[in-house]
Amino acid sequence: MREALGRWDVGALVLAYRRHTGVSQSAVAALVSIDQAEVSRLERGRKTVRDRRQVMTWTRALGVPDAMVPDLPIGEAIKGPESVIASLAGPHAYAINAPALSSNLEDLDLLVIKLQQRDNQFGGDALIVEAERRLHEIVAMLSAGDTVHEKPLQNAVAQLAQMAGWLALDAGRPAESRKNLTTALYAAHISENPGLASSVLGYMSLTALYHGSPVEALALARTAHDSSPVTGRTGAMLATRMARALAENGQKAETRAMLHAAERAFERTGAQSDSPVWLAYFDEGELLAQQGTCLMKTGALEEARDCLGSALEYLRASGTQNLRDQVHYLVRLADIGLMAGDLDESCAQASRALILNKQISSTRMSKNITDFMARLRPHRSARPVQQLFDQVP
Repeated sequence: MREALGRWDVGALVLAYRRHTGVSQSAVAALVSIDQAEVSRLERGRKTVRDRRQVMTWTRALGVPDAMVPDLPIGEAIKGPESVIASLAGPHAYAINAPALSSNLEDLDLLVIKLQQRDNQFGGDALIVEAERRLHEIVAMLSAGDTVHEKPLQNAVAQLAQMAGWLALDAGRPAESRKNLTTALYAAHISENPGLASSVLGYMSLTALYHGSPVEALALARTAHDSSPVTGRTGAMLATRMARALAENGQKAETRAMLHAAERAFERTGAQSDSPVWLAYFDEGELLAQQGTCLMKTGALEEARDCLGSALEYLRASGTQNLRDQVHYLVRLADIGLMAGDLDESCAQASRALILNKQISSTRMSKNITDFMARLRPHRSARPVQQLFDQVP
């Protein structure tokens, strides 16, 4: 991609992007409102783009920072990976006023775990600034000179950028999410961590789902799933990403098959050392929640209710509050009640979600609740629905 940008070779840039993400030519064409045939001509070199503004139309559509596009298509020396990561991570990589983060890899692992725990508890709005600040600090370490070629530190960039991408998504900042996940994918590749790269693609798939692009989400999830061995916890997580995308695309049988694959892979985690730091969040409760969400999307409401109820019970039994996760599961249960025509149950679950949501800061959860209330509005004449709307400020 660096070489393509240096030459203003949009065709090579698009081809590299599609190879990394797994999206189709049609999906890329939709980003800039052209025909798939035009994308094909670009990739085959039958068409070129020689205007910088047109080049940047493409780069912005693909989530490439403006700073990576040279002023002229000249043969500049290709920057090293640390410089590219710095430009991906943003313009503030060297403007950190807080105390420097330790380069101790165990400390970096603990930081990722801490962010995961606080995310589940409070939501992304309260954490995204800290996560991105820490990411810039690690990028600054990479660019300092002595540790620039150390793959463990590059791997730390990938882990923290993935976390920052997820937090930005939860905070309702899609542009930041794409930027951070692009950084994570790049760093995971140069640190030669295919499992983490697949995980990043899985997060990109979720991002596409949340922004109404199920076809692109399925392409990303399939690439993530197929590029990593479906074993242990990693395989289980990637299988659930695939199942979510399949469910959104209405492929019921395939969704069930993938959920079974996820369950089988997760059952093998006890016998395998397959728990990297960036996957610490994926436990039995998360698996149950993902199963419940997929089953709800395919219309299997009773099974979905059982899974999501079990996910909530798992949280209680584990002694973790995880308020953001509770809100998420409760809104799903409220939707299931509404779909089943049980307004009393639906409103009871939504009421619990409203109460807990006041204690967290997640734009995504607030939007989920707002969207649910809109679906509930046609039933406002019913007493439980009236009482629920009275709770809303």
